[in-house]
Amino acid sequence: MKNRALYRYLILASICFIALVLSFTAAILISVNNKAERHELWQVLIIIFAIASSIGLTESLKQFFTQGRFFKTLEMENSYTLGHKTTFYNLEAFKTRVSFLSKKRRLKKRRQFIIAFSCTSLKVASNSFNSDMMMNLNYNVSLFLEDFFVRKGTYSSRDNAYGFNRGVFLLCLFSDDEKKIPEIVNSISSNVYRIVKEKSFKVYVQPFYGIKEIIEGENITGAVEDSFLARNVAESNFETYTYFNKSFRKETNRDDIYEIEEALRNNEFIIYYQPKYSLIERKFISCEALARWNSPKHGLLTPGMFIGKAESAGLISLIDNYIFELALKNLSEEIKRGRRVIPVSVNFSIYEFYATGFIDHVLELLDKYKVPPHLVEVEITETTSQANQFISISIIKKLKDIGIRVLMDDFGVGYSGIDNLRKIPFDAIKIDKSFSDLLVEDEKTRSIVKLLTELGHTNEIEVIIEGVDSQEQVDILKKMHIDTIQGFYYSKPLPLNEFEELLKNNKFEKKERGQ
Repeated sequence: MKNRALYRYLILASICFIALVLSFTAAILISVNNKAERHELWQVLIIIFAIASSIGLTESLKQFFTQGRFFKTLEMENSYTLGHKTTFYNLEAFKTRVSFLSKKRRLKKRRQFIIAFSCTSLKVASNSFNSDMMMNLNYNVSLFLEDFFVRKGTYSSRDNAYGFNRGVFLLCLFSDDEKKIPEIVNSISSNVYRIVKEKSFKVYVQPFYGIKEIIEGENITGAVEDSFLARNVAESNFETYTYFNKSFRKETNRDDIYEIEEALRNNEFIIYYQPKYSLIERKFISCEALARWNSPKHGLLTPGMFIGKAESAGLISLIDNYIFELALKNLSEEIKRGRRVIPVSVNFSIYEFYATGFIDHVLELLDKYKVPPHLVEVEITETTSQANQFISISIIKKLKDIGIRVLMDDFGVGYSGIDNLRKIPFDAIKIDKSFSDLLVEDEKTRSIVKLLTELGHTNEIEVIIEGVDSQEQVDILKKMHIDTIQGFYYSKPLPLNEFEELLKNNKFEKKERGQ
């Protein structure tokens, strides 16, 4: 970036200098000519050419030195933010570049997107223990981005911009095909994971992206801030990427925060249980604990109606821990009452899973409620396991040593790697509901599900599929030799008393027993 800009002005200055020398040479030759009166027009033209060359030389040298000072400033700034004297653009340089590109005739009619992304949670990145390593990671990502946009034909550095500010990378892409944006996002994420693996960085990563389409005439500074905000929302909701929405600018209502804190104090959060049916054992073998808020004011709320507010208020970890402890408490009471119990799986976010003392907290609660570890399962997403493969493998092995099974949730969605099944010691994978939705009508989906099942079995991993709603889906899955099914076909999520009744008396297990 630096050499190209400086060389351009240096070459231009050289051309102007040569033109100026030629002008003076021509003027001297004409002046010594005896027939000078016949060359008055040429003399005027040469003078004009000489003046233009002088102006060009002056401006070129001015820009050369201005750019030199500019890149010197970038080097100084990047030595603090990226740990190296690189000329990777900062925020102001990025906005200037975007403004320039926006005025180019052939780009004016194309849609314009600002993308803000970080390699991980900014809270994690700011941790002093991780700061040097995160800085080095960001530097390596900046090198990759410069190379990426040089190699990519569709998104060349000639027509796009990239920069870095406040721990966040910025991209400006021009495209008429919005479907290209997720492709770029996935490609960047894959390479971020590759860099971490190749460089052996001992810090977990999880890229979060905020995307904002610039409307014609919109202020670039505002669009950049909107992309930052969308990135923060993506992180809060643990989504790979999120498009900006005007509603994001509404601050969390203090009443909402108070209500959630009050709900936790009043034990208003409860668990609904959804069972998992084994096609091999032909019975319910486990279940998933799903949070519900039984609000006196709003009624029964599903996670989608309160998780966003809880995340914005910084209360999501309290809810996660509350649900986990409640699941163990309910299990303990069921065991004491002599009821039929099956293992319960509990979801943990990336922040809880990697939190200091996570394993100790799990052990403490198991001992408090005297629950056998084999009755507890931990569900994490594949992206959580990939955030830092070295640390996640260590945590998973410790959980397995305790006797707790670990499940990979949402397998097949986002950044999925076959190699993950071999390296990370999961007990089961859960194929995402998006696959079961298209299972009946789409042959390609059936082929993918069959392949994922075979991959799981090759690695001696149980294969579970979510979101199964019909007999037709079940029949297809039986032919694929899926191990376990979770979905409304067998049961919707149920409160504890109804779930107890389901385990005692249900048509599926009765049918298998011939009753």
